[in-house]
Amino acid sequence: MAKWRSYLPLATLILLMIVGSLLSDKFLTYANLMNLLQYSAESALIAVGMTLVILTGGIDLSVGSVVALTAVVSANTQHLGVWGILTVVILIGALVGALNGVVLTKFRVEPFMATLATMAIFRAVALWYTNGGPIIGTVTPAFSNIANGSLLGIPLPAVYVVVVFVLGYFVLNRTPFGRHVLAVGGGEETSRLFGIKVERVKVIVYIISGVLAALAGLLITSRIGMGEPRSGFQFELVAIAVVIVGGTSLTGGRGTIGGSFIGLLIFAVVMNIMNLLNISSFVQPIVRGLIIILAALAISRMVKSKSAAAEAS
Repeated sequence: MAKWRSYLPLATLILLMIVGSLLSDKFLTYANLMNLLQYSAESALIAVGMTLVILTGGIDLSVGSVVALTAVVSANTQHLGVWGILTVVILIGALVGALNGVVLTKFRVEPFMATLATMAIFRAVALWYTNGGPIIGTVTPAFSNIANGSLLGIPLPAVYVVVVFVLGYFVLNRTPFGRHVLAVGGGEETSRLFGIKVERVKVIVYIISGVLAALAGLLITSRIGMGEPRSGFQFELVAIAVVIVGGTSLTGGRGTIGGSFIGLLIFAVVMNIMNLLNISSFVQPIVRGLIIILAALAISRMVKSKSAAAEAS
């Protein structure tokens, strides 16, 4: 039964691909598939970081606000050049990720509550930084090329999707750190007995999550040509939905980067089919919301499960 369940996300994706190809002759075209990947790039970056966080048994609700913060900062630091902006954005992502990690490991705050608080703080900082409005007319052509350029005819965001999942797969499956991530999610006390520095592993996964969310913010600004402090709204729930749909357990220790990639494609294909069928833009958020509700229900189950475990101990 468990083995059958592990193939369910892939079977769902294949079914959706068949349905999409039957409903629209444009669905399986190269241009549409590239378009599908191109507009999944931000979610892909965040989903890889979220997968690592959830595999340790944690959750990161602050990623959407980190997107907003780095979106406006990257729009307002164009004078630094592309590499300068990239450096600033990565530093911000690492800093906010480290803050999340330290709060939940040193002060023993539950990940849900810790990142819920920083989610509000980072969003407020982004709004304060821009006085509530977007930063318009500052993006240079070189910066715009990050999201709007191509490599050998392939849109760069589609390349980023493949690269980030390959790197995520390598880190999780081919490095000692990846094995420690799975071990911590499987059992913290057992991991400590085997000499794994549990707190360090947790802080690092939140740093990775913060950096990838920060890069997603940079990518959005490059794509739309402006810094919008309301960017990244509900990105955290979309990322969690993608990870859950991909088969990763919210209690940690079980899941794969490949599964999250399939979850991302399932989410993207559903949205793509609705676009191709010209389904009302008022209806599409309903479907998106239903998927997010599934994620919210899963979070609720996780919180109740952990609360029950804490009371039992």
